Amino acid sequence: MGEEFQIALQLLVIGMITVITILLFVVLAANVLIKLVNKYGPEPVVVKNSSKTSQKIDQKNLVVITAVVDHITQGKGVIKVIKKAN
Repeated sequence: MGEEFQIALQLLVIGMITVITILLFVVLAANVLIKLVNKYGPEPVVVKNSSKTSQKIDQKNLVVITAVVDHITQGKGVIKVIKKAN
């Protein structure tokens, strides 16, 4: 019984080392890929809204939206952009 337990423990250790090694390889490869894309990838395209698409928001609606965001986020939320959903 002791020999079977020792073999099982060896298999467990070998399996854990294999999994950790593969996960480490995946993380390192992902970090290298991220750095390469950030260095050599194209710059993001910034799309500016035309005057047709930008619409004025009613002051009453703006107050309601601000109050809801303030209530839900407990004062920590900040409204940066308000866009009409299509």
